[in-house]
Amino acid sequence: MPLGASSSSPPSWVAFQVSAPLPIVAVFGNWITAGAINDIPNGVVNPHGGAINNVAAVNPGPLTPGVSLFVCSAANDTGVRPPSPGAFPVPSNYWATSLIYLVDPSTGNTVTPVTLNPGDEWFLVGVVGNGSNVQTGLYTNGGGAGATVNTTGVECAGVVMVWNTTFGPGVELPALSNLDVTATNPIYDVYNLFKAGYEVVGFRLNVQNVYNGIIAALVAQGPPGSGPTTPQTNLGGLTPEQWVTAQPAHLCAKILIRQAGGAFPNVGDTPLTNAALAQKNLAPFELTITDTDPNPTNIVWKNFVTGTPYFLRLPDGGLSRLRFVLRAPEDVIKLELAVPIETFERYFRNGPGRLHGFREIPPRKLCDSPHGRKAKPFPEAVVFEHLGGEHVIEFPALPEKHFLAMSVGIEYQQRKLKPGDVGELDLVHRTEMPVVRAGTHSYEIEEKVVGGFTLQLRAVDVTLPAHRRRAAV
Repeated sequence: MPLGASSSSPPSWVAFQVSAPLPIVAVFGNWITAGAINDIPNGVVNPHGGAINNVAAVNPGPLTPGVSLFVCSAANDTGVRPPSPGAFPVPSNYWATSLIYLVDPSTGNTVTPVTLNPGDEWFLVGVVGNGSNVQTGLYTNGGGAGATVNTTGVECAGVVMVWNTTFGPGVELPALSNLDVTATNPIYDVYNLFKAGYEVVGFRLNVQNVYNGIIAALVAQGPPGSGPTTPQTNLGGLTPEQWVTAQPAHLCAKILIRQAGGAFPNVGDTPLTNAALAQKNLAPFELTITDTDPNPTNIVWKNFVTGTPYFLRLPDGGLSRLRFVLRAPEDVIKLELAVPIETFERYFRNGPGRLHGFREIPPRKLCDSPHGRKAKPFPEAVVFEHLGGEHVIEFPALPEKHFLAMSVGIEYQQRKLKPGDVGELDLVHRTEMPVVRAGTHSYEIEEKVVGGFTLQLRAVDVTLPAHRRRAAV
């Protein structure tokens, strides 16, 4: 029962038992009847002592005198962000380092599924913190002698989106703090957060429900070419359902935190400057090896969307640049880029954007490609080979809720791969954004990282028996 409950029926007991539509004692009984499944996220929390992994027992600060809530973007995150003194050095690839995890609800184990299949259900779990000397939460119990207490609630939300570089169409997840497992309330209530403390929050991720929501959000984008003020995303001839469920299917995740009555950060914000959110865009990506394929090369595609963060709607800001960072043998891995034909004509061939360091593959060559149908990730595509070295995908500030759909192709030499880890591919999204000059009310435009994603490349020999295949990777 929540901290502070007692026989004198304090507000917590009234809320969770006396007045609850589903009393907590009944919930506990149902859990026992169902087999008392241990779903403690054992990769996040030590199940023997309760300590949270990858953070200190006490936030070393510097701490603030007022409540300061944050979501951990890396191990030992303190929640301090620039320009405050002692700012924590958030990694530039924070989407790969944040303390956000997928957990198997039947075992409590952390998982990294190669693809998300309809019918799967996972928990999305994250670590949040308090960067202040104030103990806070709706049912906090006072915090001991001399402690400052704030009984305003602490609320978190979990959002999953179509695979993207910074944000995209998405849906909120039901909170695991709901007593009714069928409830859809998206607010996770943290009832007690100690001063300089950390806590774990969680959300229910039903893959089919999420796919349905994201598909509906993409449908709501409106038809391509419907005007500069109408939300739109050209998917290169694919339907929203085909885009979202294309294999391997992954999702981007964000967890946000606020005090009750306050506002969540905009999902277009970046954890580099706003500690109240963290993002996870990290996924395993399999390169299959088969002796039966006569083609020595193979290609796999990863679809994504990109856009302009909400907070950069400025007349002299918002120009975005995407670049690849490949940490893998270049004689084994080559990259390609696919852009919907309409997007290419509007933004790159005849528009204000540019593609530098790429060479268009002629349509006839694509038709004759040994990759067959896999030579293009979607029907209406212009495909480019990455020439290596200096390159950029540059596009201007887009209207709100406009996204550009693209795909990155990973071509690999099967005969040069051995089962196991191959390397990583980052796509880094930088945007020209306003930076306030110290001690002034004016700003300058500087290029800053606002997002990206990382694919962990690993080779899998599909000719091996399944048990040996798992051991190899």
